[in-house]
Amino acid sequence: MSTQHVRRSYSFVCLECGHGWESAFEVDVTVDRYGRIEAAYHLGGERVPSPLQSPKCVKCESGKIRIMRPGRVTGARLHEG
Repeated sequence: MSTQHVRRSYSFVCLECGHGWESAFEVDVTVDRYGRIEAAYHLGGERVPSPLQSPKCVKCESGKIRIMRPGRVTGARLHEG
């Protein structure tokens, strides 16, 4: 088995309430001897579920979330009036 430690960042926007946020995750990606891949996501030192599966809004808890590349939320805020 081999494990690689990577950092992945995502931007999120709630399609229900409009709240946007960004998070950076530490990810331990393990490949077993059969070639199966497992990813363990960590946020703030705590193991969390994958943000790509069933994400929830941190403000209203809606599941209607759009996931984007990092910097999209911050970039949109810079262009607001």
